[in-house]
Amino acid sequence: MRAYHTIVCVEDSEKKDGAFALTGNMLKLAACAFMLVDHTGMILFPDIIALRVIGRLAMPLFAFTFAEGCFYTRHKLRHLLTVLIIGVCTSAVASVARGQVCGDILITFSLSAAVIYALDALKRAVVSRDGRASALCAVLLALAVGGSVFLCCFSGARIDYGIAGVMLPVTVRLLDMRSFGATSELAESIYNRATMLLCFGAGLLAVSVASGGVQIFCVLALIPLMFYGGRRGKAKLKYFFYIFYPAHLALLCGIYVIIHPDILSALF
Repeated sequence: MRAYHTIVCVEDSEKKDGAFALTGNMLKLAACAFMLVDHTGMILFPDIIALRVIGRLAMPLFAFTFAEGCFYTRHKLRHLLTVLIIGVCTSAVASVARGQVCGDILITFSLSAAVIYALDALKRAVVSRDGRASALCAVLLALAVGGSVFLCCFSGARIDYGIAGVMLPVTVRLLDMRSFGATSELAESIYNRATMLLCFGAGLLAVSVASGGVQIFCVLALIPLMFYGGRRGKAKLKYFFYIFYPAHLALLCGIYVIIHPDILSALF
């Protein structure tokens, strides 16, 4: 079974030199908790701004763990299609409810995955000095980025977090050359904890500027990421988020309908 190596390696006990390190699972569970708080505020308590502020940490943590998953997954096409198919299903429900074509965060991340995989392919081709492959991968990357820009900015569809949200997970992998034939010294000089957090922080600022309002608090997600130890964790939570995301929304919407039964008569 392939070892789960990343920016910083820690012992299996998730400690190094006595310092506690967060695993990918911990980050993902924290993101789910923040998302639950955020959507509880959005659906049930829209006047309590503090809930929305707390919830600003959810998307950055999901973006980071999603980018890590894109790097380590063995089945990239299956991973992309899984996120896209679930996103299409959940977005269809949201589109009907809002009366507007929209793409939820899973659509955003499926676009991110397309850009990340095209970028990875280009890195591999360039390092191997394969001119034809480099040209082809450059075209694929341009299509992935161009398609994302069109869908987010010109299609009329409302994509969660827009093009800034699509590019946020990409910043995690932007300078990563570990698996593409580059020497370890070169790879480490280009990609390390500092450069990764710098790129991701710039992405968070872009998201906060594009979204406005309380979204500025998303930069606080950099704090837990500083303690990320580079391991997934023992439990396999690969599909936990894909189940939790629609399930918690359905639960909160059900509670809202129970509290406001008149909403059904308005709809029908």
